[in-house]
Amino acid sequence: MILLLVLMMFLALFTATEEQATLPPTPTPVVGEEARVLRVIDGDTIEVSLNRRNRRVRYIGINTPERDEPCSNAATAANRRLVGGRDVTLVRGAEETDRYGRLLRYIYADGVFVNEVLVRDGFAENFVWEPNTRFADRFRALEAEARAAGRGCHPSGVFDDGNTER
Repeated sequence: MILLLVLMMFLALFTATEEQATLPPTPTPVVGEEARVLRVIDGDTIEVSLNRRNRRVRYIGINTPERDEPCSNAATAANRRLVGGRDVTLVRGAEETDRYGRLLRYIYADGVFVNEVLVRDGFAENFVWEPNTRFADRFRALEAEARAAGRGCHPSGVFDDGNTER
């Protein structure tokens, strides 16, 4: 019986599932602003109530399909499942806002790093946005895994333009 248990543990170590093979999750941040998600605009933009003001927030480090592109609805739905109507933690990057006045933030919901999950699950691509590059290498690796596994939007070809810098 003990030999069988040891054999099963040994096999488990060497037959990791696809999920186990990915990078470990990023820890939840200690410092950030608490906000309530009022509306999911698309796969990488939300509207939140922050300090009694409604603000648009653009996720740092990722890009999802635009409304007129393939897989846009799926990316928006994935984002909605992660943050819709929830309290989130907004973590500032190197810049406060983008050229459209949207807050630039890393998003955490219920201890989950949303930006990372969207890339890992194939609904977003790595998006190098200087100088906000804190997780660029991690997102690049997760995007490669998602592409290789054919997850999310990758089979649609929407991310195949080769552009990771905007």
